[in-house]
Amino acid sequence: MDFTYSNPALEQELRSAGTVEAIEAALEKISRLVPTFMAPEIKGRQMFSPGLDTAAVELARKLRLADVPLEKSNDNVCIVATRFYSTGGHSRVAADITRIIGRPRTSIVLTDIYRQLKYRQLMNGPASYEPFQARSMQILTAPTMLEKIVELYMTLAAIRPSRIFLIQNHMDMTAVAGVWPFRSVVEFVHHADHLPTLGATLPFSSHVDLTYTCHRACKAQGLNPTWAGMTVEHAGEGVPEAPPPGPPRRIATCGSSHKYRQPGQHRWTDFVIAALQGGEAEFLHVGPVDEAFTQEVRTALKAAGIDPERYRFLGAAANLRQTLVDHEVDAYVASYPESGGKAALEAMAAGIAPVVPVPEELGPLFKFDLPIDSWVRVSGPAEVPSALARSAELSASLRSPLGRQALREEFSRFEAHIGGQAAPATT
Repeated sequence: MDFTYSNPALEQELRSAGTVEAIEAALEKISRLVPTFMAPEIKGRQMFSPGLDTAAVELARKLRLADVPLEKSNDNVCIVATRFYSTGGHSRVAADITRIIGRPRTSIVLTDIYRQLKYRQLMNGPASYEPFQARSMQILTAPTMLEKIVELYMTLAAIRPSRIFLIQNHMDMTAVAGVWPFRSVVEFVHHADHLPTLGATLPFSSHVDLTYTCHRACKAQGLNPTWAGMTVEHAGEGVPEAPPPGPPRRIATCGSSHKYRQPGQHRWTDFVIAALQGGEAEFLHVGPVDEAFTQEVRTALKAAGIDPERYRFLGAAANLRQTLVDHEVDAYVASYPESGGKAALEAMAAGIAPVVPVPEELGPLFKFDLPIDSWVRVSGPAEVPSALARSAELSASLRSPLGRQALREEFSRFEAHIGGQAAPATT
C-alpha cells in the first residue's frame, strides 16, 4: 500500500516563502497539522511525508546552515525531541536510550515548539528530569520557530554530538531542519508509526523502527530501516514459571483516557464486559484517567449487570511490568481503539501474552504485530473469551525457559542497536 501523505499547498507555501514572516507563517501551519491527521483517510493509513521532508532540507539550505560532518560513536550522544511526557511510549524509549548510553555521555535538547515548557520545571536539578539519565536538558527559548531552528543548529554545533537520536513530535519542522546539517550522525527514531511524521523519508545515517508493522511499511518504501523494536528491563524477573490454572483472576489494561475514547466500531467497555461476564475476575486499569472516563466505565458495567467495583483504577505507575507482577495479573487486554505497543511488550515481560483489539476500520498501520508468537489479536468483543483462553496457553509458553529466552532475544535488539553492538538477524 501507499502510505504517503501529501499537502502540496503547504509544501509550496514553505518552499516559496521569501521573508522571515512568510516562513514563520508556514511553519506555524505545519505545526498545527496534527489534529487533521485524525481524519479516517489519514489515521492509520498515511505515514510518510516526502514533500514536507524535502521542504525541510530546502529550509536548512535557505538558512545557510552549513553541513557539519561528524564521526559517529556513543562518546557524546544527544537526543533531540519536541518534549517528553510523564506517560507515553516515545518518552519511555528516550528514557531507555539514556539508560543504555549513560548520564555522563548524554544530553537532551527539547525544541518546545508548542511553548509548553519552562526552565523552572528543571530547577530541582537532575531529579526533576528523571527518568531521563542525561547530564543536561536544554529547552530552546528563541521567540519564533524559525529562530529555534537556528538556535538548535548552534546548540548542536557547540555540543558537536557524535550521535543524535531524533525523536520529535509528528510535525516538528524545527527539529528536522535543525538537525539536517548533522545528518552524518543523526538516527531517525520512527515512533510515530500510524500518523504522518516529518523526517521518515530523509537519508539520515540510520532509520530506526520501533514497531514491526511500521518496520514492514518502511522496508517496502525502500528506506533501508533497522528493526530495533523496544525493550523492557528485567523481563521475566519475579514471574512464576507457570500461570495460575483456570480462567484469569486479574485482567489488566494500561493507558490514559484518550487511548480509550477515540472513535471506533466498539466501545472500550464492550471488551471489558466480554472479559468479565460469566466469571469472577477483576479488571485493573493502570494509567491516569479522568472522572468522566471513570463514570463511563462504571455506568456501562452496571448496565451489563456487572459490579462496577470489579474494575479498579490503580492510577499511573512508574513501571508497568513490575505493577503487573506485584498484583499477580494473569491476563492483559491492550487499550482500544488506540493500542499501546510499549505497554503490550511490558505485559509480555511480565509473562503475559496480551490480547490486542485491532480496529480494522482505523487502517492497516494500527495492526499490532511482532515477529514472535506471544500475543492474541481480536477484532471485536465476541472474540475476547476465546482470546483469553488462547492467551493463557501462550503465557505458559512465554514463561517457559525457551519462551523467556526468545523474549530476551527480541528485547535485546534495541539494547544492542543503541549500545552499538550487533543485533540479532532481522526477521
